[in-house]
Amino acid sequence: MTNENLSGRLREGGLRTNVEWAETEVRAKDGAVLQVRVAGVVGVVRAEILLTHGLGEHAGRYGHVARALGQRGFQVTAYDLRGHGRSSGRRGDVLRYGELLDDLHGVRATLGSPGAPVFLFGHSLGGQLTLRYLQRDRPEVAGAIVASPWLRLAFAPPRWTLTLARAALRWAPGWRFPTGANLEKLTRDPAHVLALPEAHLMSHRISARMFFAVVAEGERALAERARIGVPLLLLHGDADPVTHWRSTEAFARECGPAETTLKIYPGVRHETHNDLGREQVLRDVGDWIEARLG
Repeated sequence: MTNENLSGRLREGGLRTNVEWAETEVRAKDGAVLQVRVAGVVGVVRAEILLTHGLGEHAGRYGHVARALGQRGFQVTAYDLRGHGRSSGRRGDVLRYGELLDDLHGVRATLGSPGAPVFLFGHSLGGQLTLRYLQRDRPEVAGAIVASPWLRLAFAPPRWTLTLARAALRWAPGWRFPTGANLEKLTRDPAHVLALPEAHLMSHRISARMFFAVVAEGERALAERARIGVPLLLLHGDADPVTHWRSTEAFARECGPAETTLKIYPGVRHETHNDLGREQVLRDVGDWIEARLG
């Protein structure tokens, strides 16, 4: 993957501007093309934040997150996972889980505002990827924010779906089945979510091989939580019907040698940054980063 500095290109005006984001592409080592967005800041970049989105969505849904953090001088870089948004790849499918970690590492290598510490920020599947990246690669970052991570699901998928998926894993591992995602599970403020851009880039299917790989890696993340070596902010709503908030609570216990902060929001559903009270969530994220810049 190219090591070209995205922040430098942003300052030089070399990225294509699209409303709030400047956009470019990063090529993975296997040739996959990842769509990358950068939300620049006015003045000095105080921190760089690399944001990894969740299953079935895309980075363009985080413009309001980038705005809130950008007001503090934090530059946000977000990318579409392979098989998502405008990145290449079959929707809802990867050949191997490690490709997703390699992509995260590759985009991380393109960051580099002089003197600005780097923080990771992951939501749902992106939260799991962030944790597994910290555990596998031990990157030099100042900290990580992980929201509603997919450690375990908060529901049991239908038995018939699991039966078909297990059979497909052996005979047709790329077979995709519906994720069952809907607005009511994500937020109590559907009007806000419906107003987010590029809804047509959302997808609602996952392949058998990707599903079982993510389930297994969630368990590994829990088992290896002592390997987290950087300050960590964990966020979850206690009304999340998608990912299991009690697992996030368990992760926070005995989690690595560095400081871990856990915030559980009463009544909040899966997308803490899109639910009612999201202003407080984003304020908590910004305050936590501020406290680590001192």
